[in-house]
Parts: sequence; structure tokens; C-alpha cells
Amino acid sequence: MYLVHYNIANVSLKHFTLVIIFAGLFLLASCSTQKETTITHQKTVISAREEKPALTKSEVTLTIPKKERGITEESLKCITCHEEHGITHGWVADWEGSKHARKGVGCEMCHISSVTELATMEATELEYLGSQGSNCEDKKVRRHVAASMCGKCHKKEYQEFMKSRHSIGWERMLECGNLMSIPKDIRSTKCGQCHNIQFKCDSCHTRHTFSTLEAKTPEACRTCHTCSDNPHYEMYISSKHGSVYMASQSGILKESQTVSSLRSPVCVTCHMPQGTHDLSFGLTHGPVAGNGPYYINRNGAAIDEVEFTKKRIDMLSICNICHSFPFAKKTLLDADDVYKNVEAVIKEARDIVSELERENLLSLSMIKTAGMLLPSHASVQETLPSYTNKSRTERLFIKLTQSAAVSWKGAFHENPGYTNLCGWSKLQEDLSDMREEVKKIHEEVEFQRKMKMKLR
Repeated sequence: MYLVHYNIANVSLKHFTLVIIFAGLFLLASCSTQKETTITHQKTVISAREEKPALTKSEVTLTIPKKERGITEESLKCITCHEEHGITHGWVADWEGSKHARKGVGCEMCHISSVTELATMEATELEYLGSQGSNCEDKKVRRHVAASMCGKCHKKEYQEFMKSRHSIGWERMLECGNLMSIPKDIRSTKCGQCHNIQFKCDSCHTRHTFSTLEAKTPEACRTCHTCSDNPHYEMYISSKHGSVYMASQSGILKESQTVSSLRSPVCVTCHMPQGTHDLSFGLTHGPVAGNGPYYINRNGAAIDEVEFTKKRIDMLSICNICHSFPFAKKTLLDADDVYKNVEAVIKEARDIVSELERENLLSLSMIKTAGMLLPSHASVQETLPSYTNKSRTERLFIKLTQSAAVSWKGAFHENPGYTNLCGWSKLQEDLSDMREEVKKIHEEVEFQRKMKMKLR
């Protein structure tokens, strides 16, 4: 028995020894193979690098980052002078942190206009720039920078901007001012603050950072597109699009993001697609006046169905990024219907005004207001005594035109609250008030007529 156990143990020990020997040989072979593979891979990489053809001149140019020039000597003089006089520290700091400063675009490139550049400017542009003045000792320096100056470098953006309705903002204000007899001081302190966008890129790209990211936010549009008959910001921010924008506000429009990556569209998504500065992109409607046409261009001139269809397709191409084509088309057609219904109400209100005019029961200012194809907020920009002294019929008509604008603009901004409650409902109320006021006027006229007959 002892012998049998000894033999079994002896055999097991031999097997164990053989296993250890084979395992050691396997490990040695593995290490040798891995080392050989590594060396071969390194040789292959080195060989590939050696055999790779040299970069061409164009390839070398593309791989070398652009050199940032930094602050120029001329700009340094301006900065030093501003610091010595203790003025515009914030503006200087903004500019020093901007891409303009890094690229060597200094103060002198924007604020000094040559005689040749001045000669190419429009008369209205020169008049605007001349009215702003400058306290700089260098009389060549201009306080404000015209959009045409920005266009020297940003040619594409300037050409697109000149096709947009923004580019006639000042001219439209002057037209309103002449029609409504709005005093010049009122224009400069109120109207001009928005309408000077015709000459100012920094209405959106605020100076002196001129940040494109900042200009893309809805808040950049808010200063001008708000209140009265122009509440575009309020319409957007309280719509479903705006609700999604606000809900994701914490991470929106960061440096690493683009507008196309956002969960919700912002103003520039629809009105400045692909970065175009033609704000008239896809727009077909203008202020309602009760006398048509439904579709106009940036100058208020009628466009035909061919041009309308092209503009509508342009807008649908933006909607179609997120929505189906049938849904987007129906939504815009519904908004068209709202516009036409609003137009019909305005026409009835104008007919009421025309009837009062024929009966010599209307002031001249009211006649001009009723027939205008202009934003209705121009009607309330007159001096306070003048506005408060208007008849109730006049005030109701002005209020009605504002309600009309809110209604149809709310429809195109997909905001049911502004379309109906703040727009259409108010519009119907204003029209009813006008009818009642006209009825009272006629009753008063009839009463006066009868009194005269009794006195005879």
C-alpha cells in the first residue's frame, strides 16, 4: 500500500514539474514575440514617416495658425489719452478683450474716416454722423462708426444688411416724422434710438466687444422689438419656442455651441439663417392699413405671387429643419388668414374714418393717420399735450392699429396669447368702441341740428 501511494505521488510530482517547465517556455516565447512585434511596428511607423512626401506650400500655410497682431501704436495713443482724461474705461476694456484688438483692428481703423470714404457716404448718413459730434482733440475722429465703415472689412455682411429692412430704419422714421409732424427733439431722444440701426452695426454687436455670440441672443433684439404694436420679444419669449429657450438657458449659446445645435430656435435662427444679415429673409407682410396689398417688400412696394412664393419657400426651409413640411406650411397659412382678417377690420375702421371726413367731423391729423402704411407706434410719439388733446375717435383708431399689429405678428410668432387675447380680442373691442363713438357723434350732430331748428 505504501509503495502504491509513493508511485502515485512520484508521478504527480513529475507532471507538476513538466507543467511548470512548459509554462515558463510559453511565457518566454510570448515576451519574445511581443518584443519582435513592437520593434516591427516601430520600424513600420518610422518607415512610413520617412516615406511620407513633404508638405506642399499650401498645406504648410493651412497648418500654421494665423498670427494675432495685438494692439497697434495708434490704438495705444488713443488708450493712453482716454486713461489720462478718465473717460470710457469700460469701452477700452471691452475692446482690449475683443477679437478686433487681437487682430490689430485698432481705434483708428473705425473712428477715422478719410476724405474718400466720406465722399462715398449717403447724405442722410453724413447728416447723422455730423449730428453726433466728438470731443476728441483730433478733429478727424468721429464718435460714431457708420455701418459702411464696418463694410470695408465685412463686405458680405454689409451687402446683406443693405438688403434688409434694418437698412432703411432711419429713412422710415423721417417719413413718419414728416407725415405725423413729430418734433425733431422727440425723434432724436425716442424714435432715433432704434431707427438709427440704419447706420449702426453696434445696435446688435454692442461695442466694443462686438461679440457675435451676444448678438445671437433674443435679448439683443429686445431693445427695439418690444412694447406697443411691436412686441416681438414678448411674443417669442412667452411662446413654446421661447419657453424651451428659457428652460435650457443655463447652457445656451456657449462658445462650443452653434445656433443650429440649440434645442429651440432663437430670433436669428429664422431671421438670419446661415448668418445672413438680410433681415428681410422670408418676410412677406408689412403693416396693415386696410387698403392692401397683403404682400410687400422692404420698401412697402407690392410683390407678386411669384416673389411671395419664393419668400415663403425660403421661410419654410427654416421651419422644415425641425418641423414637417405640411405642418409648417399649414401654420404659416393659418397666420396668413389671421393677417387677412385683421386687414378686414382695419378696412372697416378706415371706412368709419372716411365717413367722418366726408361729414366734416374729423380733424386733418386723423385723416393722415388713417391712410398711412406705417408702424402705428409713430402715431403716439407726438408731444404729450398734442396727443392728449386728440379726439376719442382718433385715440381709438391709433389703439386699434396697435391691436391689429399685435394680433397678426403674434400669429407668425406662434403665440396664441398675443394672437387672440392681446391682439384679436382687443381689436374687436376697439372696433366696437369706434362704432359706438361714431354713433354718439352722429347723435350729438342730430341733437345740435334739432336745437337750431327750435331756435329759429
